[in-house]
Amino acid sequence: MRTITFDDTKQQATVQFGQTLGPLALVLGQRGYALPHGTCSGVGISGHSLGGGWGFTSRKWGWLLDHVVSVEFVDITGSIRTLGPMSTGEDAELWWALRGAGSNNFGIVTSFTYALEVAPPTVVNYGMRFATNKDCVHVLLALQELGGLDANDDPNGFPPELGGQLIIMGRRVNDASVCQFTGQYLGSKYNYTTVIDRLLAKLSSRGVKPLEPEESYIREFHTWNLALTDLMGPLEASSVPLPYYAQSLLDNGRPNYTFDEADSIINALQTAIGIEGTSSHMSFDLNGPGSRTNLDPATGDMSFIHRRSLFLTQVYSVQFPGFENVTARAVALDKIRAVIDTMKQTSPDSDWHAYQNYIDPYLISFGRAYYGFNLDRLKLLKRALDPHTVLDFPQGLAHA
Repeated sequence: MRTITFDDTKQQATVQFGQTLGPLALVLGQRGYALPHGTCSGVGISGHSLGGGWGFTSRKWGWLLDHVVSVEFVDITGSIRTLGPMSTGEDAELWWALRGAGSNNFGIVTSFTYALEVAPPTVVNYGMRFATNKDCVHVLLALQELGGLDANDDPNGFPPELGGQLIIMGRRVNDASVCQFTGQYLGSKYNYTTVIDRLLAKLSSRGVKPLEPEESYIREFHTWNLALTDLMGPLEASSVPLPYYAQSLLDNGRPNYTFDEADSIINALQTAIGIEGTSSHMSFDLNGPGSRTNLDPATGDMSFIHRRSLFLTQVYSVQFPGFENVTARAVALDKIRAVIDTMKQTSPDSDWHAYQNYIDPYLISFGRAYYGFNLDRLKLLKRALDPHTVLDFPQGLAHA
């Protein structure tokens, strides 16, 4: 079930639930449309849409979830419902709940109708790398300062056309760089340069500059699909399964990391990099007050709560030890947890949350972390619609 149909009059597309991001992006781009989404072609649209869906264009366009204007839904009795902003009664409650907590909790969403964006005529893909962990501390602090400004009110802030993430790889043997600020700018290379100079000037005042030119790039595209292919690789590529583990945090919009705190976070990651046989990284996805991700959606109230953060942060490890390797897995988990714990210790009383699309099977109190103050309302609806827990998984609402 991967069919994509268009309503050009409404600028909408209806997509069946078996579709994945790459092929969807390809078809949309060929028709002159786009959506905000992640950069892994093989990720399914269903979980991505129901749990958020962040990408480099999200600061301009919002979460993928914000573009869902209706769904076709099959409940546990087999009844088919069409849900949207005009739904009433129990259907209205389902429409609210699915957008944030809809993955395998209440039924199955079999298709999504999305409000589409017009594909930008010009886009810049960029990346700048930095040489040392200390440099990366300064980059994080500069992004914190500039990203915390609303460009609508302060000309020094980042406009929403600039999307980016700081990826920290840490120091490895023979590596020229230890972190990279990378992303997309919706506009021309000239305008991108004007915006990114704000970051470069801030870093220069701290004695930091990116590696040039072999480790950094600026590429301008005049075709949306070419820009996406440059970013994502072949859009029709199939997924390659990899053992993978991740933990996530969303701050309250003002993490206010000091130099010493940011340094301690990166040092904790440096320790995690030493997990034998794995590749561990950390990403700080930029949102902030000027970001569409932090504004209320046009499709009405929903159970998704993550609309305050400056950074959506993920610590992830590829080729993670399997369940059969108990000792190695326990050691690796402790090192990954230490990174997240170090972050939380910078503001122990803060209202930290976790991102349900970066599911963490070891997360304590996952329900509050994913759904916050909406958890009790979600559990009440779960009991009403699925009293015998026909739909269940370890982090389903029945266990929250």
